[in-house]
Amino acid sequence: MKKITFIIPLLLCISIVGCSYTDTKSSSTKPFKRESPPVIDVSSNDTVTNDCCYTGEKLTETEKSNIPFMAIIENSKDARPQSGLSEADIIFETMAEGGIPRFIALFHKNTPKQIGPIRSARPYFLSIAEEYNLPFAHCGGSDEALSTIKTDSSIKSINEIVNGSYFYRDTSRKAPHNLYTSADKIRKYITSKNIKADIASNLSFDNSFWKNKDLSNATVVNLKLNNFYVTNYKFVNGKYEKYMDGVKSIDKNNNLPLTFSNIVVQQTPIKIQSDNLHLDIAMIGKGSGYLFSNGKVEKILWSRSTSNTQTELTTEDGNKVYLSKGNTIWHIIDNSVTPAYN
Repeated sequence: MKKITFIIPLLLCISIVGCSYTDTKSSSTKPFKRESPPVIDVSSNDTVTNDCCYTGEKLTETEKSNIPFMAIIENSKDARPQSGLSEADIIFETMAEGGIPRFIALFHKNTPKQIGPIRSARPYFLSIAEEYNLPFAHCGGSDEALSTIKTDSSIKSINEIVNGSYFYRDTSRKAPHNLYTSADKIRKYITSKNIKADIASNLSFDNSFWKNKDLSNATVVNLKLNNFYVTNYKFVNGKYEKYMDGVKSIDKNNNLPLTFSNIVVQQTPIKIQSDNLHLDIAMIGKGSGYLFSNGKVEKILWSRSTSNTQTELTTEDGNKVYLSKGNTIWHIIDNSVTPAYN
C-alpha cells in the first residue's frame, strides 16, 4: 500500500496532540436455512432470550440483558497493550492516517472494567457503528466525521469532549494515549439518555461448516498492510493468536493474549483524500475477501447495499458462509493487499 505510507512522518508529528473536537489537518457446503436475525430493543434493559448474535455463543441471564455498544480504540505502538480487547465480541481493524491501524470494538457479552485508549472517529468508523445501529464511544474526530455526527441524528455518538464524566485519564500513561472508559460507564450513559440499542446481526455460526476436507489449511496468517505495520496470526489450541509488528498482542487488563475464533478479511478500495492525510474507505458496495477459522480458509465475497444495512458474506459461488462460534476480528484492507497463509 505504497500510496498511504508516505505520510507517516506527518502523523508522528501530530500524534502528540490530545483529543479535540477536530483533528488538525493533520465449500461447497450446502447452506442451512436461517431466519432473519431478531432486532431487540434493549434500551429498557428487558431480558433478551436469544443467544449472542455476534458470536453464536450461549449467554447467561445477566449477559443476555447487557446493552451492546462500540468503542474506537487506538492501535499505535504507544497505545499497546490496549485494555478490553480480549472481551470484545467483534473487533474491526482498519487504517487511520499514515497507515497506522485503529480498532472499533463491539462489546455485548462481557463487561470490561477498562476499555481503551479511546481515540477519535473517522467516517468509516461511523459507517460500521451505523451498520450495527449501536452507540459508540470516541474522543473527537476528523472534520468530516464530526460534521456527519452533527447533521445525522441516527448516529449514536458518545463523545468524550462533551461527556467527560463517562471517561477518565490513566495517569500511568502519557496523553493522548491515556483516555479510557468502561462498559459500566458507557452502559450507564446509554441508559440515562434512553438511547435505543439494537441487538441485530446477520452473521451465521455453525462449526460443522469448517469440517469440509476440501478447504485449504491456514494455521498461519500474515497481513503486511504497509511498510510500517504487519499483523499475523498463529492457530493455537483452536484459536488464532494475534501478533502485531512481531510481538504477541495481549490485553492490559488481564495479560491474556488476544485470540480469535474467526478472522474476516474484507478487501475494498482505500484512497487518500485531497488533504493528503485522511482516508476514504469504501464501505458500501461489493468485493472479495477471506474468512479464516478452525485452521482453514474460505475465499469469500462481501456486499453491502446501503449505510443502514449490514455487510453480507458469501462463498465465491454465492452460498452462505458460517463462522465458528466465538469472537471475530474483521480486517478492512485495501484491494492491493493479499493475505499470505499456510
